[in-house]
Amino acid sequence: MKRSLTHLAFALFLLSAAACSSTQPPAAPALQGNKVISTLKDLASFYQKKNLPGFMGRIDESFKDRREFEGTVRSVFSKYDTVQFSVQYSKMFITIEDKGMTRATFNWNSGWESSGGSMLKNSGRAIFVFEPKDARLVSIEGKNPFLPQAIETPKQ
Repeated sequence: MKRSLTHLAFALFLLSAAACSSTQPPAAPALQGNKVISTLKDLASFYQKKNLPGFMGRIDESFKDRREFEGTVRSVFSKYDTVQFSVQYSKMFITIEDKGMTRATFNWNSGWESSGGSMLKNSGRAIFVFEPKDARLVSIEGKNPFLPQAIETPKQ
């Protein structure tokens, strides 16, 4: 009796180990979420390096007032010596709609420093909407983190 119970337990262990060891490719929503995070990291990197062509390459052609936005970002890059943008990825919520847009809701921090030492800082919560194919940015709901909107604070 003890021996058959041991064999049965061992057989169940082998079956469960075999079932758990098979790997499955990530599902489409997981891949789309990874694309969104990758695009956000690219946007942050290009913005901080003041690489306008790279930055605008992650902005979809359907972005509202895209040319005006590009001109505004260009003037921010020329006015400020240092620009910063960071995303709090641990507090991000990504919604993937069936055959539609992907929305990423997250907290962000931005900063702009001029050569004269004046510093602008801003933070907030925004929703970025991405197109499904290449996860390029289609719109921003809430405060735009790429444009200075704060009160100047003296450099310390």
